[in-house]
Amino acid sequence: MIKRKVLVIGAGISGRAAITYLEEKGFAVTVVDKKSSAAVLADTTIFSPFDFDFVVVSPGIPKSHPLYKTAIEKGIEVVGEMELALRELPNRMIGITGSNGKSTTVSTVAHILQECGYKARAVGNIGIPLLSLVGEVDPDEILVLEISSFQLETMYARKLEIGAILNITPNHLDWHSDMEDYRRAKYRIRELVKEGGAFYDGLLDNRAYVRKITVHFGIREELFEKALHSFKGLPHRMEYVCEIEGISCYNDSKATTPEAVSYAVERLEKNIILIAGGKNKGCSFSSWSDSFRGKVKALILFGASKDVIEREVKIEAPVLVVNSLEEAVEKGLQCASIGDNLLLSPGCASYDMFENFEKRGEAYKQLLCERKHDKKRYDHHCSSD
Repeated sequence: MIKRKVLVIGAGISGRAAITYLEEKGFAVTVVDKKSSAAVLADTTIFSPFDFDFVVVSPGIPKSHPLYKTAIEKGIEVVGEMELALRELPNRMIGITGSNGKSTTVSTVAHILQECGYKARAVGNIGIPLLSLVGEVDPDEILVLEISSFQLETMYARKLEIGAILNITPNHLDWHSDMEDYRRAKYRIRELVKEGGAFYDGLLDNRAYVRKITVHFGIREELFEKALHSFKGLPHRMEYVCEIEGISCYNDSKATTPEAVSYAVERLEKNIILIAGGKNKGCSFSSWSDSFRGKVKALILFGASKDVIEREVKIEAPVLVVNSLEEAVEKGLQCASIGDNLLLSPGCASYDMFENFEKRGEAYKQLLCERKHDKKRYDHHCSSD
């Protein structure tokens, strides 16, 4: 029997899950990636003939990629890892997308379902490929999916019992052609809700969202409240790290859009020393001029977008430009006084200096840990020298 041929573009977490699944199913799998190896071809490879039965793209592979474009031009089906999983898994599923708050909401919903006696887990863009559960997960388990706009572009199966868009604010505009293209991708989640399912589209705050998704499963108000209060939150999302000489330090490395930073600033009362910067995702930072007023005591910028942010943000507080996260932490502690808040909330992707936002957050926490145990006392002053 001739094996069906599949091209997998991207050998990251999702790509590897797809490769394992496809090989176990008996497909002839060819893999390409930016980083080639003995088993992986360069993604600049030209295939002649381009005779694949279908193509699997990893999240973040744009439609402009030459191999993606070739597949479309030839009428070859292009799907993502999550679509393959939807076609296989019999489980009840909740799908959640949005520009901000996806991971926390997905984790909260899964936690509440678990606390109220359901088998449930958070999967998907939160770091666990949905496809990795095929053949492993209990079919009675409720799967709460975090879904990105990238993943939605290649999803078609109507398998969601509930679909929700938390919010839509400018994000990934370095990948999507414009804001309308980004919005269109987000709203594809509505097309994945099965007949008789429920769809919510961003008119509620996150707590109200979580309550409506849990009401669908018959969870009483008192059980909901008890379970909600036992949820501990996620790392790198407004995570309290430590106190250093009276300065409260927070890690919000997951904040990769300007709007997420404004939200973080809103949650802290005042006297914020804010560390921001990284790789811009095509967003404007001008809104910070208003949202920081009266709250941000100093703005410390690092990373590839530091000069852009400095030009766009107009605040009365000092704006300091540094060359590394280590220097940013050092300067931040010098700027802060007892009772102040040192906050890492970058508003940008991490890829200019770190592998991902988790690595960036861990580096920040490590720097704070080192300084907490350093006997040297900091001179509490702030200057642009």
